[in-house]
Amino acid sequence: METEAKIQETNTEFFKHMLDSANLGGLFVNTNRTIIYCNDKIRTIFGYPLTEIVGKQTDFLYGDRRNPADKDEIYKAVEKRGFHVGNALGLTSEGKKIKIRLTTFTVKPNNGVVIFVEKDDRNTGLGIRTEHLLQDFLDTVPDMIYFKDLDNRFIMVNNAHARALNLTPEEVKGKTDLDFFPEEIAKQYYKDDTYVIRTGKAIVGKIEKAKRPDGGTTYVSTTKVPHYDENGKIVGTIGITHNITDKMIAEEELRAHKDNLEALVKRRTKELKGSNERLLYMYKMKSEFTNMVSHELRTPVAAIRILVETLKKGRVRDEKLKDEYYDMILEESDRLTRLINDILDFSKLENKKMKFKIIQGDLNEVVTQVLKSYEAAIHKKGLKLTVDLDQSLPLVAYDADRMTQVFHNVMHNALKFTEKGSIRVVSQAETEEAKIVIRDTGCGIKTEDLPRIFQKFEQVSTEERPGNGGTGLGLAICKQIMEQLGGTISVRSTFGKGSEFTIALPLVLNPVYEKRL
Repeated sequence: METEAKIQETNTEFFKHMLDSANLGGLFVNTNRTIIYCNDKIRTIFGYPLTEIVGKQTDFLYGDRRNPADKDEIYKAVEKRGFHVGNALGLTSEGKKIKIRLTTFTVKPNNGVVIFVEKDDRNTGLGIRTEHLLQDFLDTVPDMIYFKDLDNRFIMVNNAHARALNLTPEEVKGKTDLDFFPEEIAKQYYKDDTYVIRTGKAIVGKIEKAKRPDGGTTYVSTTKVPHYDENGKIVGTIGITHNITDKMIAEEELRAHKDNLEALVKRRTKELKGSNERLLYMYKMKSEFTNMVSHELRTPVAAIRILVETLKKGRVRDEKLKDEYYDMILEESDRLTRLINDILDFSKLENKKMKFKIIQGDLNEVVTQVLKSYEAAIHKKGLKLTVDLDQSLPLVAYDADRMTQVFHNVMHNALKFTEKGSIRVVSQAETEEAKIVIRDTGCGIKTEDLPRIFQKFEQVSTEERPGNGGTGLGLAICKQIMEQLGGTISVRSTFGKGSEFTIALPLVLNPVYEKRL
C-alpha cells in the first residue's frame, strides 16, 4: 500500500496542473487544513508571495469556522453533495479585509480538499453557479481532462479533450479509447487505466508520444488517479494530459546540441593531440635533419681539407696519385654542391618560390640524356639495363632542368640500392598522362616505410639498405617538383625484391595542364 506521504505527493501533482490553469484562486489543502499548494491567482487575491502561503493553515488567509475538536468537519460538510460553497472574510498582506467566496471539493478518500477562491463581488455578477461549477472549471482548463468508469468508457471530458479528438464532449461520452486511437495505443491506455483501478495507485507524469496527421510528433505528460464514490470505493479513473511538445522538442534539441558539442570537443581534442604529436615528431625530425646535414657538410669539407693540405705540403710526388687526389677533391666538391643545392631547392619548393621554365617537349629526350650518364656505372656494377621508350609519346609541359633532376634522383637510387639483377626504364602514354616507370631488382622498401618515403625530414632505415647516406631530401624534392608541375610521383615496392617508381605528367591538352598555365 502507498504511504500517506506518497498519496499526498501524487494528489498534489495531479491537481497542480488543474489549479495552475484555472481562472480562479486555487488551494490544495490536507486533512489538517495545511496548504500544500496554491496557484498564482491566490497571490493576486491576497497579496502574499506563494512561498509565504504554502505550509500555513487556511486561517492565515481567511476566517476558519471549523470545530477544533473535529478536524474532519470540512469533509462531513461536502460528503452529501460532493462540494460546498460558502462565504468567508479574507485578510490581505496589507491587513485589508475582503469578502471571498469559497468552493470546496473533497479529494477521496479523505486525503484533502481542493478549494477555489474568488472575491465576492455580487455587483459585478461574478457569483459561481454551483450547479455547473465542475464542468465550468473543467472547460476553462487547457489541459485535457477525462473521467472514465470501470469499463474504461468516457463519462465526462472537458472541452480541451474533446477538441483534441475533433468532437464535442457529448460525442465522446460512452466511447472507449479504441474508438479514437490505433489499437496498439488504445491497449496501452487500457492497461494503464486498469492498473490504476486494480491497485488504487496513481500514474503520475507518464510521458507519451504519438504521430500527428501532419507527420509531426506530439508529446504529452499524463497523470491518472483513481475516482472514488462517496463511500470511498473506486468507480473509475480521472486523467489529466498536459501537452509538453515544445518542452520535449527543446530538450531534444538541447541534447542534440550537447551531443554535437561533445563530439566536436572530442574531435578537436583528438586533432589537437594529433597536431601536438606531429609537431613533436617534426621537431625531432628537424633536429635529426640538422645533425645529419651538419655531418654531411663536415664530411666533404674535412676530406677536401685533408687532400689539399697533403698536396700543398708536397707529400705526394707520384703524378698518377696526384691526379687521383685531384679527382677526389672534385668528387667531394660535387658532393658538397649537391648537398647545398638540395637544401636550397627544398626551401624554395616548400615556400613556392621555385621558378619553372615551362616548355612543351618529349619526356623521352630527358630519359635518354640522363641514362647516358649512368651507362658506365651500371655496367661497372654488372647490372642489366633495359630501355623501352614509346616513340609516339605525346608532348607534355615541363621544366627540362627540374625533370632531369627528378629522373636523375630516381635513377641514382635505383643504381645505389641494386646490387644485382637489372634496371628497366619504360615510357608510356595513357589517356591523360605520359609516364616514365623505373623498375629495379634492388633491396626494396618495407611496407611500413612506404608512406614516409616522400616526406620531408624522413629517411628510411639504412640497416637493410646498404650504402645509404645524404640528406634524405631527394625524394621529398622530387615530390614537390612533380606536384608543382601538375604531375605525380609514386612508388610500389616489395621488400627484398625491388621497387617501381612512376613519374607522370599531364598531356598538353589535359585540363590540368591548361589550368596550370
